[in-house]
Amino acid sequence: MRVALMISSLGPGGAERVMSLLAGELVVRGHEVWLVTLAQTGDDFFRVDPRVHRLRLGLSRESMRIWDALYTNVSRIRALRRAVMSAAPHVVLSFMTRTNVLVLLACAGLPVRVVVSERVDPASHRETLFWQGLRVLLYQRADAVVVQTERIATWFRRRLWKRERVVVIPNPAVPSEQTSDPGEEPPQPFILGAGRLVPQKGFDILIRAFAVVATDAPQLRLVIAGEGPDAQQLRDLAAGLGLGSRVTLLGNVRDLSALMRYAVAFVLSSRYEGFPNVLLEALACGLPTVAADCPVGPREILAGGQYGLLVPCNDAAALARAIARLLADAELRQRLSALGPIATAPYEKRRVVDAWESLLAHS
Repeated sequence: MRVALMISSLGPGGAERVMSLLAGELVVRGHEVWLVTLAQTGDDFFRVDPRVHRLRLGLSRESMRIWDALYTNVSRIRALRRAVMSAAPHVVLSFMTRTNVLVLLACAGLPVRVVVSERVDPASHRETLFWQGLRVLLYQRADAVVVQTERIATWFRRRLWKRERVVVIPNPAVPSEQTSDPGEEPPQPFILGAGRLVPQKGFDILIRAFAVVATDAPQLRLVIAGEGPDAQQLRDLAAGLGLGSRVTLLGNVRDLSALMRYAVAFVLSSRYEGFPNVLLEALACGLPTVAADCPVGPREILAGGQYGLLVPCNDAAALARAIARLLADAELRQRLSALGPIATAPYEKRRVVDAWESLLAHS
């Protein structure tokens, strides 16, 4: 099977990580794989198997005016169409709303099956009315629409004529690749958060919760891995709460599993999610977790709180209480750590890739 995978970029995000992993796993299984991004030429954050045909279109710039945006997107559609015609795949798989829409337009009239995948909760992450309208209109033409939870599947089945084409495939639980020795254990204990520094991830909530916990745990630090536009705002918030020396923003980290090896706990403070890779990774590493009970994602992964502590979204006080409980109860931490492999068993990499391979072959 010849497969073309399409995504905006291979930057440091969950969707990008799954796309790069899927490319590598499919090529290992003997398929011919093309991986196409709109992003500029440059190093990808995630490594891609050298047997994957890699094509960068260099069309990811932001448009400031409506006519410029129209011209840019027409250029993207034409470039994507040329890429599909050049690769001549049996099936195209695209990730994330805007790229999905462009790919469906680019493949119109071509003899190729198209599978699109949403990577976040569409009820919480609102696109503009323009993109929402195009999504509903064009997804009717997709051979399959892949989502990560049954709740998101229900959302799409209410909007698509052919409901049977909506398929649920969760993310795989795979620890990040360790490319270096983590070295000695840090001298001070820390709790870990990770993700893009944007409002969705709720790191402002996490810092406020940490401020409450920090009073009774003077040696504890908060470490956040990731980059994004809110970095300075989060630093200012930490400084304003008197935590400037105890909150560390590390930037993007390739060896997240190495950090998880030494963390006391992992905290997911998001306002909404899709199916958070980083939570699966923490569980796979045996790291006790606290997670905000987003509309979709964490509750499914943690089995309603069986495998980690769940707290209401947007509630710094509740998050602080849960972190304090975890810190105070060594037996609870040990129990949750031992449950990690059980929690991630349904999301074992081979099972998830099997589901993708079967869908792409038969959609």
